[in-house]
Amino acid sequence: GRNQMGISEAVNAYYAAALFGMAYGDAQVMSIGSTLAALEICAAKMWWHVKKGGNMYEKDFTKENRIMGVLWSNKRDSGLWFAPAEWREARLGIQVLPLCPISEVLFSDVKYVKELVEWTMPALKREGVEEKMKGFVYALQGVYDDEGALKNIKKL
Repeated sequence: GRNQMGISEAVNAYYAAALFGMAYGDAQVMSIGSTLAALEICAAKMWWHVKKGGNMYEKDFTKENRIMGVLWSNKRDSGLWFAPAEWREARLGIQVLPLCPISEVLFSDVKYVKELVEWTMPALKREGVEEKMKGFVYALQGVYDDEGALKNIKKL
């Protein structure tokens, strides 16, 4: 299509197809679902995960962002349909939800996850940040700092 706001829905749809195939003993459906999930994860890491020092996007964009907002066929945006660019926790959250076992593969680059969480944390101090969005940030924090993440989660 012309644009996409989140990658996690597609990853989870293909993951669900793989689980469906596994549950019903259909190796072909399981294989197709697993393959599509793997390809979607590779695409997410390439197009959506904006890494420090990366060269996928312009230096100014890379300097200010760690995750994509809306990716169009011919442009990229920091904001979301429902949130401005400053709502970093919303950008992180929309790329994580729903939190499932496959999320661990989607966010398997520990160095990148630490960059993303550290980039997002200051936004959590803004008035009006929803607890559920904080939860997604803390869930990713658990990738590299399980004790700190658990401490933060218990405050929710």
